[in-house]
Amino acid sequence: MRWPTDGTRDLTRLLADPESAHALSPLQWEGVVTAGRETTLLGTLWHRLNQAQCQTAVPQAVAWHLRGAQRVADRQAEALRWELRELQDGMLQRMAAPILLKGAAYLLADLPNARGRFCNDIDLMFPEDQLERAESLLFFDGWLGSHHDEYDQRYYREWMHELPPLQHQRRGTTLDLHHNILPRTFRVTVDAERLWRHSQPLPAPWRFRVLCPVHRVLHCVVHLYSETDWDRGLRDLYDIHALIGHCTAEEGAGFWDALISEAETLGLGWLLAPAVRDCQQRFRLPVPAEADRRLHRHQGLAALRPLRRRVFHYGLNTRTTRTPARDALARGLLFFRGHWLKMPPGLLVRHLTYKALHGDKDDPPTPQANQPEQHG
Repeated sequence: MRWPTDGTRDLTRLLADPESAHALSPLQWEGVVTAGRETTLLGTLWHRLNQAQCQTAVPQAVAWHLRGAQRVADRQAEALRWELRELQDGMLQRMAAPILLKGAAYLLADLPNARGRFCNDIDLMFPEDQLERAESLLFFDGWLGSHHDEYDQRYYREWMHELPPLQHQRRGTTLDLHHNILPRTFRVTVDAERLWRHSQPLPAPWRFRVLCPVHRVLHCVVHLYSETDWDRGLRDLYDIHALIGHCTAEEGAGFWDALISEAETLGLGWLLAPAVRDCQQRFRLPVPAEADRRLHRHQGLAALRPLRRRVFHYGLNTRTTRTPARDALARGLLFFRGHWLKMPPGLLVRHLTYKALHGDKDDPPTPQANQPEQHG
């Protein structure tokens, strides 16, 4: 359906500049609420508006939706802290501290993008040789595996960077066990030991570790720009923007040099470059000239740059735009791109053939596990 206003554009403009709330019409606010609900960014938007003291510019009916999303995010944060304490008092008493990833890491590190952010699943990273022990200990604490099909088990355990998702048998919380931030079969191999060497402990009483700021940004980048499902890509892009903004405010312009240098060391410059460009376009991220010049070297073949930019642009749109056909085509292309990056051609053909012939034999999700806010 062709939307009467561009809700995606208005939502990103509000996140970048909350003062623009004063200029929106009721119809534009309708698009913002729809786009924000689709991307789970309503709670984040309410936090940004309050931070800028612009909440009075929001129509009462819209504010009701935004405040409600903020309350849901607050309840999820409280529940997530409780789950992490349970893990800390249970299986982690018998293992070294793991690295906490994504939304739970943002929450415990008290990062700005955690405020109003929907998240109640948990991502833990262990050294690969400790992963099976962690899985066994979690089983005795009530965490049960999924994807019992033999092929799916092989898919995760041989080719991916994580085990099949676990779900607590009583509470329904989802937990993912990682040993790296990219699949084994991905076009680039990230040195997991390097991530561990630079990881940082959280303050007491927590016994978790988190990635260092540079690696935290790069993980967020690879999580989105190697993805097959871009339906909520805008939320992940905002995470990248907010993390970079926070780190540059804390560490100054030197953070850009460290970020780009580490991306080049890990072979991830070609993923960082479009992420930064899209943050500039969507959220007006300020990028120093020298950083922009260095990132330009990772833009790939000049002849393909306009096409790539359009695909990323339309793929990040919500369904509240005036270009639904282009958006759908871009998401389809990004789906195939994600698989192409994830697997070498021979393995990819085998995988897609198997899925086409046998269908999806994954365990049916519970209502809680299937909620959009569960993922990351």
